[in-house]
Amino acid sequence: MGAYDKACNNTEAVRFIQKYKNDCEIIANQLEVPVEFILAVAAKESRYGQGRIATEYNNFFSMHGPAPLQLSKVHPHGSHDVWVATYTSFLNCAKSFAIRFGSAVRKIKDPKQFAQALIESRFNSGKSSNGGHTGYASELVAMIGMVKRRMACSVK
Repeated sequence: MGAYDKACNNTEAVRFIQKYKNDCEIIANQLEVPVEFILAVAAKESRYGQGRIATEYNNFFSMHGPAPLQLSKVHPHGSHDVWVATYTSFLNCAKSFAIRFGSAVRKIKDPKQFAQALIESRFNSGKSSNGGHTGYASELVAMIGMVKRRMACSVK
């Protein structure tokens, strides 16, 4: 019997991965990237589906509006400078991400290169000084590793 992975202890994270894995596989196959890359972006941006933008607007990829396939766009609470897109479903949001950023990450198999490509395509600048998040690339790489581990977990 193999060792138990403590990453499986976060059952909400594991359930998020189980719930959205099939939708992310569609996008990952289109972009020719590992599925955990797409799942990790959604998990990081939405805090495993718990973030307000995800729960209220089905925006799991922090897509700013106007965006492809959006239902509408709204100002997030407390901000009149930024618009975020709203979606009818997780899959439509994932498709929107692929339309806007897919060409930047297509066929990338290395987590560090994937994260860097997202920064270079301005998905996130990687700098808090201009609206991004300092350390974004290394955090996304770590999230990819964690998502991959959690994909092997079983939770009912």
